[in-house]
Amino acid sequence: MKLFSIGLILLVIQCTGGSLVKKITGVRGSDVWIECMFDAAKMSQDKPVWWLHCENSNCTEIQYFRDGVDQQQDRAASRRGRVYPDKFREGTASLFIENVQMSDKGHYECTVVLRERPYTKISVLTVLASYEPPQLTEALDTRSFTCSSRNGFPPALVTWTGGSGMNYTPDSVTQHTPNPEGLYDVVSKLTRNVTEEETICCTVWNQPLQENKTNCMRVTPGQETDDQHIIMIGILILVTPFIMASSVGIMIYLYLYEGAVLLYPSCRRQNLATKRERISNCSHHTVIVLIGKPEHGVPSLINSCVYAYKTDEPFKNRAGAMRHPPHYAKPEEVPLTEHITITRALLQPEDRFWTSEREAYLDKWRREEQSHRRPFVFVHSCIDKLTAITKDEIQKLFEDVKSVSGSYPFTVLTMKNFGTADELKRFFKDLGSKRVFTFHNYTIQKHKRNAKRDEEFLDFVNACIDEAVDTELEMVPLTR
Repeated sequence: MKLFSIGLILLVIQCTGGSLVKKITGVRGSDVWIECMFDAAKMSQDKPVWWLHCENSNCTEIQYFRDGVDQQQDRAASRRGRVYPDKFREGTASLFIENVQMSDKGHYECTVVLRERPYTKISVLTVLASYEPPQLTEALDTRSFTCSSRNGFPPALVTWTGGSGMNYTPDSVTQHTPNPEGLYDVVSKLTRNVTEEETICCTVWNQPLQENKTNCMRVTPGQETDDQHIIMIGILILVTPFIMASSVGIMIYLYLYEGAVLLYPSCRRQNLATKRERISNCSHHTVIVLIGKPEHGVPSLINSCVYAYKTDEPFKNRAGAMRHPPHYAKPEEVPLTEHITITRALLQPEDRFWTSEREAYLDKWRREEQSHRRPFVFVHSCIDKLTAITKDEIQKLFEDVKSVSGSYPFTVLTMKNFGTADELKRFFKDLGSKRVFTFHNYTIQKHKRNAKRDEEFLDFVNACIDEAVDTELEMVPLTR
C-alpha cells in the first residue's frame, strides 16, 4: 500500500510539473535535513510515521515508527537517515542524513497518519560533489597538455588559459566518464605549439557549486635549429633599439600622467587609499542594486566589493555565496559604509527570468527611488551564452530599469577569462549600458588579496557613486 502511494504521488507530480515537490540540494560529505512538519494536535493515537526513498522507480522503506517506537530497529546499522521520535509531539518528523553520498539522491516521501487523513510531504534531494584538484601534465613529443580531475558531480566545464589571460579552450577536447560511485571523472587535452615561455593553466569549473579549481604549469618552447637562432638574433638586433625607446617613453608617460602608480607599489597603495577614502566620504544614502540570475556571481560580487574596500578585515561570506538553493542566499542587503548599501535582486534561472517577479520589483524600486539614490547593475557570467529568449528578456529588463531610474543599468561580466567576454561587452554596450565592467570575483576558495583586483572593484563602486550623483542631478528641477 505504501509503495502504491508513492507511485501514485510521483505520477501526479509528473503530470503537474513537480509543483508539489520541495527541491533540496546537498553536497557530498555534508549533512542534510529533509523537513517533514505537520500539525501535532491532529496526530492519530498510535502515531504511525514512515519514510520512503525512491530512485529510478525503486522505492525502499527506510524509516517506520509506531507509538514512537522504531519498527526497523534490526536495520538501524545499515539504513540511511535518522528520525527523532521525541520531536513528534512538536510536529516534526524530519529526516537527518549524515555524510551524504550520491546514492542518497532521489525522491523522499514522509507520511504521518493524522486523525482525519494521512499527511504526506515529498522532497527531491539532488547531491553535488566537489572535484579533486586537477592534475596537469605535459607530453613533450606531441606538445600536448592533459588536465584531469576525479570524483565530481555534475559534469564540469574545463577551461584553458595562457599568458595574459588568453583563452585556449577552443583548442582543447574534454571527455567526462561516469564512475561506479555515480560521480564523474573529467579529462581535457590541449594541443598547442608553444613558441615562447608562458604559463598554461587549466580550470575545472563546477557551476552549480560556484567552485573552480586551477592548476598551472610554466612551459618553454622546443629546441630551435641553428638557422632559427640566426634569424631570431637578427630580428632582436633590429627591434631592440625601438623597444628600448618605446619602453622609456611609456615609463615617462606613466610617471608624469599616471602618478607612477604602476612604477612604484607605494604609489599604487596611495592610489587605492584615495579611492577607499572617496567611498568613505560618500555622505548620501546610496543603494547599489545588483540584478542577476542565480549562479552568475551576484553574492560573490558583493563579497568582493566589501573585501576590496575593508582592507583591514579578512574575507567574509557576507552575501551568502554558494548557499543552496541560490534564490535564498541571505542576507539580501549588505552594508558597505554607513551610507552605502549593496543589495541584490535574483532573477529566475530559466530563460524567461523576468516575468514572474517583475511587477513586485518595479513597485518596490519606484517607492524607494524617492528616498534613495539607486544605481542599477546587471550581472552576467561569461560562461552562460545568450539565447535569443534571454536577449529579449534582458532588453525588457533594461527598459524597465530605465523607466524607474531614467537610465540603463551598468553591466558587470563575471568570470571574465571564460567564454566570449568581448562579444558580451559589445552586446551590452549596443543595448545602452553606460559602463561594462569585467571581473574575476574573490571567492570563498580563492581570496588572496591582489592590489589590481582591489582597484577594479573600488573603481566599480566609485562609478556607481558617480552614477547616483548624476541621476540625482538630472532629477533636480531647474529654478529661475
